[in-house]
Amino acid sequence: MYNVKEQRKFHRIATESTVKYKKAGSTDQQKEGITKNLSANGIFFIACEAHEINSLVEIHVVSGSDSTPPLEAVIEVIRSNPAESEGDFEIAGMIKSFK
Repeated sequence: MYNVKEQRKFHRIATESTVKYKKAGSTDQQKEGITKNLSANGIFFIACEAHEINSLVEIHVVSGSDSTPPLEAVIEVIRSNPAESEGDFEIAGMIKSFK
């Protein structure tokens, strides 16, 4: 086992919820993806398109529980890589502001 110190300030929570997203400030139709994990300052999700690094994306995450309100935020894309499934992309983003 590797002896690596965790560098993140916040722990990730594994979750699979629907995330709707679009380019920040655009009138584009929202597209849907699936979250893989969330933290207090970031999100990792699977999308059907790549996003440019440093671009801003509006997200709306639906928890699937009436007791947990949706998360609405603007993220800055810090990673956008092809996913295992053809045509999908892994998007990692840092939360810049909450809506």
